[in-house]
Amino acid sequence: MPGMWELPEFFPADSNTNPLLSLRHSITVTDYAVRVFETSRPNNATGKWVATARLASLPLTGLARKILRRAAVM
Repeated sequence: MPGMWELPEFFPADSNTNPLLSLRHSITVTDYAVRVFETSRPNNATGKWVATARLASLPLTGLARKILRRAAVM
């Protein structure tokens, strides 16, 4: 979504890792099953990283906002 901020997308190296949380999200007629994992930032990670205090002022997608609320980050 143009102009919207999104969370980084990484895949756990260990496929046996349990997700931190799982949720469902729908956008119009598309349904998503999302699993969120806690991990350290990979060395090759790119993008802009911001302080958690700034999250409420960013134009986040609905999914990003849902994940952050469910994880009690915002």
